[in-house]
Amino acid sequence: MKDKKEWDIETKHLADTIDVIDSEINRLGGDIAETKDFVQELREYYVRGTQIFGDIDPQERVSINERIDNLVDIGNQNIDKIERLKRNRPKPYFGRVRFESGEADDFYIGLMGIEQNNKYYVYDWRAPICELFYEYGLGKASFRSPEGVINGEITLKRQYEIEDSKLIDMYDKDLNLYDEYLQKVLGHISTDRLHNIASTIQSEQNAIIRDLRHDLVIVQGYAGSGKTTVALHRIAYALYRMKDLKSANFLIFTLNEAFMSHIEGVLPELGEQNTRSATLARFAGRLLKLPKTFEESDMFLTRYLGLSNEERAVVERKLDLKIKADVASFAKNLVENTTATKGFRVLDQPFSTGLLNRLFNNDFCDLPYLDRFVEIAKFVAKKIKRTNDNQAYAMILKRVLECFNAKTNIESIYTDFCKSLGLPEPNLDVIKMEDAVLMCVLKYNLENMVVKMDIRHIIIDEAQEYPALFLDFILHLFPRAQFSIFGDKYQQTNPLGIGDLEKIIGLNAHYGESKVYLLDNTYRSSEEIVEYSSRIIGNPRHNAFRMLNNNPVEEVQIAGNNKMVASQILSILEREIASKGTIGIITGDTDSAREIEAEIKKVTDKVCLIDTARTEAFTQVQVMPVLLSKGLEFNTVIVVNNGGMFNGILGKNLEFIACTRAINKLHVLKNCD
Repeated sequence: MKDKKEWDIETKHLADTIDVIDSEINRLGGDIAETKDFVQELREYYVRGTQIFGDIDPQERVSINERIDNLVDIGNQNIDKIERLKRNRPKPYFGRVRFESGEADDFYIGLMGIEQNNKYYVYDWRAPICELFYEYGLGKASFRSPEGVINGEITLKRQYEIEDSKLIDMYDKDLNLYDEYLQKVLGHISTDRLHNIASTIQSEQNAIIRDLRHDLVIVQGYAGSGKTTVALHRIAYALYRMKDLKSANFLIFTLNEAFMSHIEGVLPELGEQNTRSATLARFAGRLLKLPKTFEESDMFLTRYLGLSNEERAVVERKLDLKIKADVASFAKNLVENTTATKGFRVLDQPFSTGLLNRLFNNDFCDLPYLDRFVEIAKFVAKKIKRTNDNQAYAMILKRVLECFNAKTNIESIYTDFCKSLGLPEPNLDVIKMEDAVLMCVLKYNLENMVVKMDIRHIIIDEAQEYPALFLDFILHLFPRAQFSIFGDKYQQTNPLGIGDLEKIIGLNAHYGESKVYLLDNTYRSSEEIVEYSSRIIGNPRHNAFRMLNNNPVEEVQIAGNNKMVASQILSILEREIASKGTIGIITGDTDSAREIEAEIKKVTDKVCLIDTARTEAFTQVQVMPVLLSKGLEFNTVIVVNNGGMFNGILGKNLEFIACTRAINKLHVLKNCD
């Protein structure tokens, strides 16, 4: 039974906090109304001035516009703060520490700081003082404040269950692996979206989230260890601590579009906007600026596994890091064999062959190949006094290129490059993944590639799947960005992926300080599911934080065809669908997923098919091939372990991936003999 005195204290603090939130919402609402009225007055003043005088003083006009812009910005900030306060009002905080350093102070911790009249009712989980909550149990502790390190002792550490602004329960805790609060949170039924873990961040996760010192952070983590969630909290923490950063300064690489819909709610929950995101295919398409379809990662793997040994050798050659030397040599030869064969005139000014060759080989010799033509065109434009005329510049560049025996189309140059190595001429109607990566590397050697995004931090999820050549390219393309790279070599499905993430450190020796973290604790699946999954790959390196939930893994003898398999699945769904939890049906290939989904759809409309990397999930029951299940999680998983990728050379890894998508229940349809 809870101590009544303590319960009353906690109930009062919660009520006081809710009152502060409500008063802040009202105050900000009033400020917004006043700001709106003032902006309207300024606009009316501006209109009256132009009507009476035809125009107003230019300096005053600029001043008025600046004041209006500033007021609008302030108004928008207040609107955002009101939305955050409303979002956090049902549960304004989740933890508390009492820290004694000369005197006792209580610090309540939530997703946003709540303060009034210089009194903090709640501290933002990212504030330095909150290190006490995440790093220590009861006893001696310290944290770094602006005044230096503060030493003291934690005499109380408490977590709260709060719903609809009411205190439901509270838990006094120490660093207990199986503490009651953590077990209760982990046992909640999953939805189809990832959620924040601010209330349950563990010490090993916290170290990664708050590490802003290293330029390159690499995290190798077991399935369900929270890699992706930690990555998103790391973004939120960096945005809080580095005030010059914006969400648009971050770029997340994921394997498919469906996964983005799975994680898109986390940052808004933490009070931040979603960041930029890209798949390898989408990013390459943006860089190469080609109006073509680019092959996504799952389609690449399906194609690769169906190739002959000779065809695979070509793909492997194109993605081998050693090909960088061939690219550099080709680019050098391209420069040496390029020459101006004629001159031209513009507005009666002659530009001779000799001048063009001198510009190309001497004046602009420090520039990459394609940039030299751009600078020559700028030189001509300046000579004829047309530097600000875009139409004239385009015409000049065209004339310059006509004077050289040069190709500038990246597709043509890439085709020549392949021929120079004795590789088959590439079919570029649809850009295959290996061609997309290699074309990016080639273009990087031919011009000063400028990404028109201010990217200062890059997160790469499932990094074990990316070829080393692509990772090397990204590291060199963004030399001033911080990198956070997450993955698990035990979940590698791409035979040409880098696998062991520590190899990334050797890709760019001049990149900066690096740090490798290991996450061996798994928080997603029940202990039964973790034990079952780990046996598949013979991997003992896990530590299941969730205890037994008395739902043993159910193995079922699989039926003979997909229509009969769908009938088996429907019998399982009858038991599971009423729980409201998400259900993932994972098959060996896309064709099986389509057939099974079509059969299930005849019975229930709560099912959708995830059949491409760009498909977004929208129903309780989702059917997908195993290659599109990476990074997802479901309350219940039904694995159709028969055929397709499960029978290939990657079968064990893929079976492991499919099974570790399950949180509470796992059903495996397989040949049980």
